[in-house]
Amino acid sequence: MYSRPPEITATSRTFVALVSATDQWSPGRRWLVSTASFVVLVLGDYVTGAHISFLFLYMICAAIAVWCVGERGGVALAACGVVISGLFRHYLIVAEFQGAALSPLAEIWNNAGRLLSIVLVAGLVAGLRAALELERWRASCDGLTGALNKLAFDEHMAILLDRARRRGQALLIAYMDLDGFKGVNDRHGHAAGDDVLRGFATAAAQVIRRTDLFARIGGDEFVALMAVPSREDGDQVAAMLHRRLTAILHATGYDVTCSMGALVIDGPQLASGRELLDLADHLMYDVKRSGKNAFRIAHFGEASHVPTVSAEPNAIRI
Repeated sequence: MYSRPPEITATSRTFVALVSATDQWSPGRRWLVSTASFVVLVLGDYVTGAHISFLFLYMICAAIAVWCVGERGGVALAACGVVISGLFRHYLIVAEFQGAALSPLAEIWNNAGRLLSIVLVAGLVAGLRAALELERWRASCDGLTGALNKLAFDEHMAILLDRARRRGQALLIAYMDLDGFKGVNDRHGHAAGDDVLRGFATAAAQVIRRTDLFARIGGDEFVALMAVPSREDGDQVAAMLHRRLTAILHATGYDVTCSMGALVIDGPQLASGRELLDLADHLMYDVKRSGKNAFRIAHFGEASHVPTVSAEPNAIRI
């Protein structure tokens, strides 16, 4: 059945823009904005006196806090704001009405109603955030392994390449293929093959840093994109990565190895992402044609890009 995409409205565009902006904030900035908004609101509530209700603004602040710091932190900030505001309002009513304050039961009811209203809004925002994160994960990640899918990898790669160009930073692209994976499916079934893929992706993602990219490109093909201090460090990182990936596959108990093509790139000389992926892919296939279970390294970024064979085992440099 054909389904049309949902209509993009001005409200949805604004919402997406706000989501993208807050995603770039550090945890410290998230807490600062959330806390400061409640401090300003409580002070404004105190200054304006007991006749003006700020409940709607408390709901907005609670929504911002939950979105920025999570449900628990947002509700905690909102509860503190309501309690402090309730105390202020109590003393303001006493002062303005010359001691004729509300009954304790009325004050408890009013404050409880305000708190429950704010908690309800916080819960709705927390649910919206969780649903959005789930859909974003489904759209950007491979359902079997949890690694990035190809579309998401291409998008993140473009950002990382642009940042590397501006900073003159070196990068390492490692293109990996699992040797013998088809034999696991044939002899042990696809469930065993799925276990190998999941285990490999989970362990490989733990080997690299959170700021690096790791994606499943095809059936048993993966790619990693990592920032490295220099070209020489890229060689060492590639060798280390292949050793660890080989150990990961050995631990599965199946006869599966890894062929890897590694491309070390100078930041100022970066080409397009598609070209770099193709070069790393060709290196990986060179490994498979020459015996598998090895890696080859190439450098991209010098004036000459003609391959030259190095004396170092399993390494070709450009």
